[in-house]
Amino acid sequence: MGLFADLFGSRKKMATVPAAPKPKVPPKIGLALGGGGFKGAAHIGVLKVLAEHGIKIDYIAGTSVGSAVAALHASGCPLSDMEALLMDDGLAKMFKLRPGRRGLIPGTAYTERVREMTRGRRIEEMDIPLRIIAVDLLSWNKVVFSEGDAALAVRASSAVPAVFTPVELNGMLLADGYLLDNCPGGVVRDMGADIVIAVSLSTPSYGDPGGLLGIVNRSLNIATSGHQVIDADIILRPIKEASDMLDDSHMQEHFRLGEEVTRAHIDEIKALIEARTK
Repeated sequence: MGLFADLFGSRKKMATVPAAPKPKVPPKIGLALGGGGFKGAAHIGVLKVLAEHGIKIDYIAGTSVGSAVAALHASGCPLSDMEALLMDDGLAKMFKLRPGRRGLIPGTAYTERVREMTRGRRIEEMDIPLRIIAVDLLSWNKVVFSEGDAALAVRASSAVPAVFTPVELNGMLLADGYLLDNCPGGVVRDMGADIVIAVSLSTPSYGDPGGLLGIVNRSLNIATSGHQVIDADIILRPIKEASDMLDDSHMQEHFRLGEEVTRAHIDEIKALIEARTK
């Protein structure tokens, strides 16, 4: 009896051992990068600080310059290479004026630079799921690229009307996504993100807009400012003062501002991640 009692007693003890707790599942983080020309240097500063704090991006989408930074990051391009791009004297040469019937800059050199830095990868081949936003001037519809030539999609997304020539593709005439969705937080959420961090480069500008490019910039800001709402849990606005999106003289400052605004909100971001970890 003593032996049987010991056996059954052991079995009873084994049956009451509590199951190991399930590992916590962190939320999926989505990052939406807005348009803003050379102000896009701020996006690189944001990415740098997020990486320093170990915050992994699970989904990413971008419009205009935001699409370029998003594509580079999704392809695995090192942040050091993106930073070096800010110091590259050849950057301005990519936007050399060559006036044509539909724009001042053809954008071919820009496309090839993006293709080189993304190693020619297609959107569906990226390390991080990527979406790129453009607008079809023929149908007036927003176009969300989820596959295809990433460099060409970035080129289309960045085609500021009257500045860059639009891209003809699949029966569409594609231009800057800035016109309909300048900071695509909703696109990132639709991709499956539990938390959406958006980086908006929009800044109000007043006074004399200057020459042709300044007038184009001002007109776009006025046209888009009243109807676009950013769908995001946290919106980072690194640039507070008016700045021309086609002025490349402040890129280092904008990079620093991207770092600063992210550091200022990093505790808020971490708290949100912790709150939504299951």
